[in-house]
Amino acid sequence: MNRNGVVCSIAAIALLALIAAGPPQRTPGPKKTVTITGEILDMGCFVSRGLRDEIHRECALRCLSQGIPMGLLGPDTTVYILTQNHDRAMDPRAFAGTPDPYAQCRDWPAKQVAVTGLVWERKGYKELEVKAAKLASMPQTKP
Repeated sequence: MNRNGVVCSIAAIALLALIAAGPPQRTPGPKKTVTITGEILDMGCFVSRGLRDEIHRECALRCLSQGIPMGLLGPDTTVYILTQNHDRAMDPRAFAGTPDPYAQCRDWPAKQVAVTGLVWERKGYKELEVKAAKLASMPQTKP
């Protein structure tokens, strides 16, 4: 292959890499605080097998205790990846003596939980940074 062929091949490979990477990702916009009530999910079993609800609770407790990512299934079927409060992680002494709401959520799979925190969308998924969480009453069904 001559020199022009090598240069064209390198340019083509670089172009294909740019196309495969997709458009540049925008910097996430300002995060806003929201409260979303929904079911705590074990994301490993939910994504791979659709498992959730009380029938899956014992398995989800085991998975979440081993560090499997956790999610929240909102009332509109939106799934949020739950993340730890970064303020708490960066300065744990400031939160000494108070329960960690993110850790509490790990004990509540298949339960309805009201989670308050910062929400944003990044690269096609939604994240919810857990600032507060509490067990919620079950939604009322109409007869």
